[in-house]
Amino acid sequence: MSGDQETIRVFVALSLSDDVMAYLKQRSEALQDQFTTLNIRWVPYENYHITLNFIGNVPLTDLDRLETLIREAVVDLKGFEINLGDATLFPPDNEKKGVLITAVENSDPLKTLQKKLYQKFCEAGYQFVDRPYRPHVTLARLRRAKVLEDDLAKTGEITKTAISHVHLYYTEKRDGRVYNGILRSVAL
Repeated sequence: MSGDQETIRVFVALSLSDDVMAYLKQRSEALQDQFTTLNIRWVPYENYHITLNFIGNVPLTDLDRLETLIREAVVDLKGFEINLGDATLFPPDNEKKGVLITAVENSDPLKTLQKKLYQKFCEAGYQFVDRPYRPHVTLARLRRAKVLEDDLAKTGEITKTAISHVHLYYTEKRDGRVYNGILRSVAL
């Protein structure tokens, strides 16, 4: 990659239904009320998504190629539903820089989708940090705040959302805030 090419920071993710976005916003607001005195950076609800693969900075000229790779990876896959659960901590011990997340069930269709995308991108020369895939929706970054799992009010509710598309998102930081948006969408 030439040093003078314009780049964009991208990732592949799933969007959530409007109902689920509204539900997660409500849950986040309740948690914000609960932890008002802690130094927590709350993710704006419009940025909620489920990351499948974080790609990083790529030349703008790679966007068509990335869309093609997504299409090839999902060619034989169909839409499915996923279950989202309660807020929880990641990592669970909160000893490192932690995040407050909504857990997502790592169902067989979700595992298959993530694995096919990962393999397709690796075959094309993209490199990833080698770690187990743990699907989630990030609600907040804890910075130095110490939150215990027992402090999180659990609802026990399971929320479902239909997955019909895989999206190529961009992410950028402006004015001290992170913005995400969909660049390309591929139907399942």
